[in-house]
Amino acid sequence: MLVLALETAVERASVVVAQDDRELAAWREDTHQDLCRRLAPEVAQVIARAGCRFSDLDLVAVGLGPGHFTGLRVGLATAKAIALAQDLPLVGISSLAAMSWHIRDRVAGLACPVLDARRGEVYAALYRVAADSIDAEEDAFVAASKDLVERLLSRGERVTLFGQVDPLATSELAGGPGELIDLRSDEEVFPDALAVAQLGRRRFAARGGDDAPALRPIYVRKSYAEERSDIDLGLR
Repeated sequence: MLVLALETAVERASVVVAQDDRELAAWREDTHQDLCRRLAPEVAQVIARAGCRFSDLDLVAVGLGPGHFTGLRVGLATAKAIALAQDLPLVGISSLAAMSWHIRDRVAGLACPVLDARRGEVYAALYRVAADSIDAEEDAFVAASKDLVERLLSRGERVTLFGQVDPLATSELAGGPGELIDLRSDEEVFPDALAVAQLGRRRFAARGGDDAPALRPIYVRKSYAEERSDIDLGLR
């Protein structure tokens, strides 16, 4: 199966064309404020470098976040446009699940991927990780670093914490809960399109594509505009 995958939850965006689980061509780069302008041309170039055409694709997979609101909207809109234009199935994958899949060969048991949510908070989730599977234990949520540590300790079992682990989280762990929380601060793991492609192929094989018009990013919390105006635009 030839899969096109897009991941835009963080500034380090990525696009991959994969044949089954094997990466054929890819683009990975920090995009800062120019993702909207760059993503579609980069997708076309990755497909060309993979030696195929849009019409050769079998599936489009896209990371749904949580993460940067604008990046998620750009990524999902691009994925939907390609799927619609080429009459392809579309599958959405949690970006936190993609992170957990990425480290499955180095971590076993309960794992907590985290992404910077700004304002002293992180996006997080809990997955049970094995050699060739990840199972959600807790869906995506947002929490301050101290609250996250308390939440993990309350589980009463060892948890691997990884991803965008900032100095605040590290300081919260300095008090000694290391027996239950294994902090992997030596490697900054980001969501990546190859993991999205691999998980997307498995998800599609198990239960088919998603309802593309109804597919939305995983926002978890209100946007800055909603919070400032005290409104709910129904984005979540």
